[in-house]
Amino acid sequence: MESDKVSPAYHVAFDNFALRTYIDLYETRLLYMETGKADTAFFIYNFQDGSNKKILTVGNFALKGMSNAFIDDALYFYMSLYHGTELENDLYVVNFSEERMHAVSKNRYCQKLIPLTVLDGKLISLQGDYSENGIFQSFIEMQDGGQTMERVQLHSAASQPRRIVSIASDNTYLYAIEISDSDPDKKCFIVKYDRNFSSISEMDITEILKKYEITSGIASFSVFQNYFTMTDYSSNTILCSFADGNNQALLCETDVVYVPNDSVNSPHEYLYKRNTNEIYRLDTESGKIEIQNYDLENDTYSIRVMLSYGDNLLIVKQPDHGNGKENVYLIPQ
Repeated sequence: MESDKVSPAYHVAFDNFALRTYIDLYETRLLYMETGKADTAFFIYNFQDGSNKKILTVGNFALKGMSNAFIDDALYFYMSLYHGTELENDLYVVNFSEERMHAVSKNRYCQKLIPLTVLDGKLISLQGDYSENGIFQSFIEMQDGGQTMERVQLHSAASQPRRIVSIASDNTYLYAIEISDSDPDKKCFIVKYDRNFSSISEMDITEILKKYEITSGIASFSVFQNYFTMTDYSSNTILCSFADGNNQALLCETDVVYVPNDSVNSPHEYLYKRNTNEIYRLDTESGKIEIQNYDLENDTYSIRVMLSYGDNLLIVKQPDHGNGKENVYLIPQ
């Protein structure tokens, strides 16, 4: 266990009266949204000058996609918005330099909570819809030279069709979690694809999912350097090394969340345990995991959210009672 006695570079306290979602961090700018009874508003808070700018309001918000994707200073994510009796999936971009947000493409697919990542500088999304005969089919879309998303074909070496349940990328390779529904055992694989969407290798993760009881669907999936992490819809998380094969996890915990970082080849990666003060730091070279204890002068508050960008780590701490303020700390690593 390691205790870091650090002073946060920045600190702000938000009133705890709104349904607030902290979306992502770019340098020292925080993107968050507040959902009210009539609409949902998006803000950029700048820690350097203390400004808090509303950049967009939508009145028909339903869901936000499960993942974000950065290309330079632009952040992309999907939102599902009510469109009459149906839900429409809109791809939004937030330009942090200009502090603007707008929709760039739309679809009416059945897939919601859409996974989104970046491969070779291009947006890649996992979509899904029902065919004419009523079968749900998953497929990959990529952003073309303009702003629209177009379907691409994965060139798999599998002999039987598989269903894609999640995707991730390290910006050089695309990784897909694929399930063989035709197999009675429903075997599950992580398949690695190059930038031309041709499969390079695959790893059978069926047994490791059974061993660590990742059984209720994949809610999130991330790949960084030689590691992968996934969380199911029961909030069970595993952290594994590709080098160790498929029989052992470095970490298996409930309510532990991986903190995505847009930096390439960061020496450390972070996870945290919801509603506690436990922060896990992974040394990506040695594979060693240490628990960090940051001295933020309010240990009666627990961690609600963590975000990171480059060398900056953002920690949101919520009070244990309902009428306090949320304290947000931005800490250089």
